[in-house]
Amino acid sequence: MSIFDSIRDIFKSESDGSVNPKWGKLTASSELSEIEEASYSKPQLIYKHSTRCANSYFALKDLQNIPESTFENINGYLVDVTGQRTLSGEVSRYFNIRHESPQVIIVKDGEVIWTASHGNVRTESILDVIE
Repeated sequence: MSIFDSIRDIFKSESDGSVNPKWGKLTASSELSEIEEASYSKPQLIYKHSTRCANSYFALKDLQNIPESTFENINGYLVDVTGQRTLSGEVSRYFNIRHESPQVIIVKDGEVIWTASHGNVRTESILDVIE
């Protein structure tokens, strides 16, 4: 099994467009204002992932350790920076942050309260921020 097959397995099959149930798939820039609005109710987590990057692979594997119960208190979204390059850039522009990959962005009350990239994308750090 290749590294790319492993990544697909983590988020289920890309062929049917499904995503692990605890993550939503961000597909259009129009959803960014909805995410911002929802952040007034609970934090929103956006994970920008590259299927061509080993750092992203390991970050994604680590993010699978976020407990299911955490997703009662946050919404999580995946952006495929390889397949959705334009959208990935729009996320960075919308929230006025530098584009990186892998990257986690946490939005609360309409503002980015935390962002991390590369080796700093860790479940433990995310849980510290949202709890």
